[in-house]
Amino acid sequence: MSQDEIPVKLVSSYEKDLHWLRGNLHTHTTMSDGAREPETVIKDYEAREYDFLSLSDHDVLVNPDAYRSITKMTLIPGVEITANGPHILHVNPQSIVSPHEDRQKVLDEVGLQPESFAVLNHPNWLAPLPDLHFSDDHMRRLTGHLGIEIYNGVIERLSGSAVATDRWDRLLSNGLRVWGFGHDDSHTAEDVGLSWVMVQGPDSDADSILSALRAGRFYSSTGVDITSIQVKENRVAVYTSNATRIRFITKWGVIQKSIESQAADYILPDDPKQARALKYIRIECYGGGCDVAWTQPIWIE
Repeated sequence: MSQDEIPVKLVSSYEKDLHWLRGNLHTHTTMSDGAREPETVIKDYEAREYDFLSLSDHDVLVNPDAYRSITKMTLIPGVEITANGPHILHVNPQSIVSPHEDRQKVLDEVGLQPESFAVLNHPNWLAPLPDLHFSDDHMRRLTGHLGIEIYNGVIERLSGSAVATDRWDRLLSNGLRVWGFGHDDSHTAEDVGLSWVMVQGPDSDADSILSALRAGRFYSSTGVDITSIQVKENRVAVYTSNATRIRFITKWGVIQKSIESQAADYILPDDPKQARALKYIRIECYGGGCDVAWTQPIWIE
């Protein structure tokens, strides 16, 4: 049997029976350039029924231990590595990583902290300084990060595009296996609740949440609720509570199927060579207004 004849299947980390937890990993306070004190920010997110939150101020590690007594949410440490180049989100750091101008060196040092990971921030922000913007070439050369922000809420009021799925598809199509994160990047009260990650986990403790994030067992959203993502052999199905249109997207951002529905499925082509050429499937679920949810890529292997 030739390589082109070997059957292919879909590979995913999603599970059917785990519940969803809502959180934001990119949040600012008066500890850097945010408008509100940490206590106020935490209470705002808790009032919106978030399950977890990370205070990720610019080059400042805010100790969540100081605030655990005022919230039921799980607080995860975070830092936005900012100075000297494009911004990188350091999730669950044990210590501050120096903001080296060489961003690969930053990622290498994040990788030395085994319980943490890095996310490349707002790649479609047209920053006023060229050195603060990730080029396609720069992103393709970087290694050691878990994913990129495919939606960054604060960019809605800054230059550029909040959505960066175009950059994501180019990375995925070039062989990088990176997850897509949606975050508020909140600096003011108006920035809260613009986008979030929904994590599948057995518990709401930090270890379970971080493990699910590393595995890609989450989706990002600006308002559409996915209730289930089911993957079996050559079929993927998605179920939502409020989507009106669902699109299945593969290599280079090609839309393979688009249907007006709250739920939909996609079956791989019977021809293994044709199926393998698709490389991955990710799903976009559209709702009212500008609401959308993005699943993680499901690999074709």
